[in-house]
Amino acid sequence: MTAPDRRREPGNRENQGRKRLEGESQRCETRSPGKTLENQDIICISSVDWDPIWTRKQQVMSRLPKSNRILYVEPPISLLSPFKDPTCWKKWVAWRRGLRRWRENIYLYSPPVILPFGNVYRPVNWLNQAWLAPALRAAARALGFRRPILWTYLPNTADLVGKLEEKLVIYDCVDEHAAYTGFRPETVSALEKKLLRLADIVFATARGLFEAKKSYCREIHLIPNAADVAHFRRALDPETPLAPELRGLPHPVIGFVGVIQDWIDLDLIAELARKRPAWSFVLVGPAGPGVNLSPLQGMANVHLLGRREKEVLPGYFKGFDVCLNPFRLNKLTATVSPLKFYEYLASGKPVVSVPLPEVKAFSGAVELAQTPDEFLQKIEAALASETPERQAARLRIAAANSWEQRVAEMMERIETMLQKLS
Repeated sequence: MTAPDRRREPGNRENQGRKRLEGESQRCETRSPGKTLENQDIICISSVDWDPIWTRKQQVMSRLPKSNRILYVEPPISLLSPFKDPTCWKKWVAWRRGLRRWRENIYLYSPPVILPFGNVYRPVNWLNQAWLAPALRAAARALGFRRPILWTYLPNTADLVGKLEEKLVIYDCVDEHAAYTGFRPETVSALEKKLLRLADIVFATARGLFEAKKSYCREIHLIPNAADVAHFRRALDPETPLAPELRGLPHPVIGFVGVIQDWIDLDLIAELARKRPAWSFVLVGPAGPGVNLSPLQGMANVHLLGRREKEVLPGYFKGFDVCLNPFRLNKLTATVSPLKFYEYLASGKPVVSVPLPEVKAFSGAVELAQTPDEFLQKIEAALASETPERQAARLRIAAANSWEQRVAEMMERIETMLQKLS
């Protein structure tokens, strides 16, 4: 399958991107996926390493048909990164290793080190992308890629578009990147708008992102996050062993699973723990860079367990009585599709969450709260009202929000576009 080489016409994408198409390109309703994606070369520019924490990127790439060959590009570090976080030194080693094979059709690549402040100053980002492009082309050539699909998760790759001989550009927008701590909003916003205009297809994980980005796109679709439903439902399997750290803990056990980023409200959890000293609060997951865990450290009924392999997570959910989704409410979280929320539903456990826009739609199946007192009331209500019927309702919602369904819809959209361009 071939496509017109639009890269030879620099103005073509920009001009087309200013036209907002009606009808098919702006629809975001769910429909029954039919077309699949086969025999494509895909360069995925990710915002996270392949291991150890799986997010939307790995869940999607690992579910594409194996006839597709995938080069999964992990995020580069800057020259200053190892001095801020010593664990980043291992990325130098990964870069020197070159391509690593994860599965017969998925290859991992850690790119060269780049200049700092690319998300602050536009010229620095342009230099970084110009520096990365030859390394990515060399990795793609080593795999025999020809006219790949560029599938990116990073706004700063706007300056990379057109440098990889790609036939299609996909931007999967998962966050309001301009709201990230340490980024210059004006710089990131300008880069993202450029990428939105250049992309053939944009996916957005939340309606807030969809509405904010749609005027810059030619084609955009709302594809929320989801869960590995079969995996997390193992929490209800009698054969799944209870995590050893949870044995003997006083009930109720209030649990959180996920990376503890700066948008997780640790002060809220600390207040709940102070007001309910007989309850056990368990947090499973590593702390993100710069996150201060001091609000929770030293509390006898708070258990910070750190990272656990995804294979054993059902054993932790098995011991939870209620799952918490304690996000801070701000510009970033207002447009987030919380992946952990879908995993909570798939475990069958009751959920108490802050009223994020993407969670409100499920208000009949979960409890919503904002203040510490509201959280305590809702947790107690969830414990008192739990029934097999309520659990079954959550499991039905989870089953309708699986990664298999999300990937099938993505593939249909992509294959339709490829056929238009052929």
